[in-house]
Amino acid sequence: MAGSLAVGLLVGGLAVVAAPASPAGAAAVIPVVSPSSTPALALDAPDPDVVLADGTFYAFTTGTSWGNQIAIAKTTFSNPELGWTTLSGQLSGSSAFDENGDTAPPAPWELNNTANSPGVFQYDGEWIMFYDAEQRSTGYYCISVATASTVSGPYVDTSSGPLECQPSFGGSIDPQPFIDPATGAPYLLWKSNDGSTSEASSVWSEPIGSDGVSLSGSPTAIFTIASVPYPWQTTTDDPSMAYAGGSYYLFFSGGNYLSDNYATGYMLCSGPSGPCDQNESSDPILTSPGGAGGGMVFTDASGNWWISYQTWAPAGCTSYGCGGQRELYIAPISLPQSAAPPPPPPALPVRRIYGTDAIGTSIAISQAEFPKSGSAKAVVLARSDFFSDALAGGPLAAQVGGPLLITPGAPISSSLDPRVLAEIQRVLPVGGTVYILGGDLALSPNIDATLQRLGYIVVREAGADEYATAVDIAEQLGNPTTIFEATGLDFPDALSAVPAAIEEHGAILLTNGSSQSLETYVYIVGHPGDTRYAIGGPLAAAGADQGAIPVYGQDLYGTSAAVASTFFPHATVFGAATGADFPDALSGGVLMGAPGSQGPMLLVEPSVPLPPSIVSYLAGDAQLTNGYLFGGPLAVGNDVLAAL
Repeated sequence: MAGSLAVGLLVGGLAVVAAPASPAGAAAVIPVVSPSSTPALALDAPDPDVVLADGTFYAFTTGTSWGNQIAIAKTTFSNPELGWTTLSGQLSGSSAFDENGDTAPPAPWELNNTANSPGVFQYDGEWIMFYDAEQRSTGYYCISVATASTVSGPYVDTSSGPLECQPSFGGSIDPQPFIDPATGAPYLLWKSNDGSTSEASSVWSEPIGSDGVSLSGSPTAIFTIASVPYPWQTTTDDPSMAYAGGSYYLFFSGGNYLSDNYATGYMLCSGPSGPCDQNESSDPILTSPGGAGGGMVFTDASGNWWISYQTWAPAGCTSYGCGGQRELYIAPISLPQSAAPPPPPPALPVRRIYGTDAIGTSIAISQAEFPKSGSAKAVVLARSDFFSDALAGGPLAAQVGGPLLITPGAPISSSLDPRVLAEIQRVLPVGGTVYILGGDLALSPNIDATLQRLGYIVVREAGADEYATAVDIAEQLGNPTTIFEATGLDFPDALSAVPAAIEEHGAILLTNGSSQSLETYVYIVGHPGDTRYAIGGPLAAAGADQGAIPVYGQDLYGTSAAVASTFFPHATVFGAATGADFPDALSGGVLMGAPGSQGPMLLVEPSVPLPPSIVSYLAGDAQLTNGYLFGGPLAVGNDVLAAL
């Protein structure tokens, strides 16, 4: 087993690897390792995980005779190839845990002397170590977490059970934290299959909670071995992520660790939650007699990159049965130099919620609103590639108690995006209802069949066009007495209306620009006592229904601010998303209507400056305490995040 950690300079209590993110491959290079001819530490030091703290490098390893359970070595040299000793300077007494010999495991649910694969980082002033150990009750290796006030410990594990364990995949091992430099958000990477099953091993990712020791969200498989096209893999160990020169690199070990063929390879990823591209013809990038794996990449104080790894010695012996040991090696690796750390967070905390694309962002929003598996009462599903049928769906999602997820429309795909399917299965118990917005030409009927086969109830909310679909949704809502009208020819006005409609227990109906649509007109005539708001000016909904209360500004951003001022004059939280596209604000608007996070959806441009109307609203609401930004840095830049 192996454990690793890809962290670099420690800034503000966080282990940060590099500068703000850009797409994988933007400046990708093929990493080249310059192997050392001699070990950095000629002692048994499996799964070396290196961190830099206060000018000293610390290597955390699977426990050995010189450090029970989990061991720590260190060097004060600025060149991490040199000067390594055990933490105590002796051949014993260098455990990360209390020196209890072999008498007890770190946590009571673990089998003694099975702690492996440490991955360590500093978070909010506390040192946190993830590791894996065998669970007494199942025999699978599972992930746990321990904390300490100093990097050298002692670390304490107070858990009563595993933090993560995937029995159906053969257990969970090799945990490694990674902080995304684009957002400061921490993630945990690990691999499934502890070697007990024939299941193909995969690398998984999940956000770490705000406390630094819990997981928030659901696991995402970002890479599964493919041993046919890549025979050297056979398994994957020690996932280690780094961000360098505009690209995310995932390093991993492949092959049998009890052999000379244990090697290190890499691939490029779109971000901490994948996906990752296995098509790297240069793999493996590190081989050696005695094997060369089980490690990770890290930076020194100058931003230079290094890789730690293990190699069996003496030559020809690749097991403990022949008297071998896995010695610590450190070598330079040619990645672009680590840049300056990202700027400190703004005074008003603003949390960015995003995925690798619009669909991934809708899933991330779902996980933020419903972090507990099976906690949604329903799901609303809309198409990701066109806005019309989806615009009225936000209030429905709020009423039925579920997220609004998106998937490619029928012209693009006849099937449900597998990530969306996985999120539906995570968040909604079997037997729950999935509401699909739009007819068969919007979302393929194959999606209905797939969901029904899995035991879900499917309800189509569809009319002859988007106007009729909005009316159908209003009727599903029980014909509420408050109506928000917005043009169906564009999306920004309706997006701004979603949290307000949820707050007022209303429905969203669509106009044909400044003309009234027939379907909306018939509905309004049939419900003469309803309170009606026209979101958008005379060239939009206000022109279509002059009997409605107009709410609008000089442009789409001004209308967004006007809706915020009218319905959320004293909000404590706000949401923001790009006004240039619809999916992020669509799903985010549902979160902004959820209990505990009620606030406006403010539309912004992809880069600064903030629209003056948005600045005016934010400055005038003295009760704001925090906010959300929906969408990744490509949708809304980090400069906007800082300005908010």
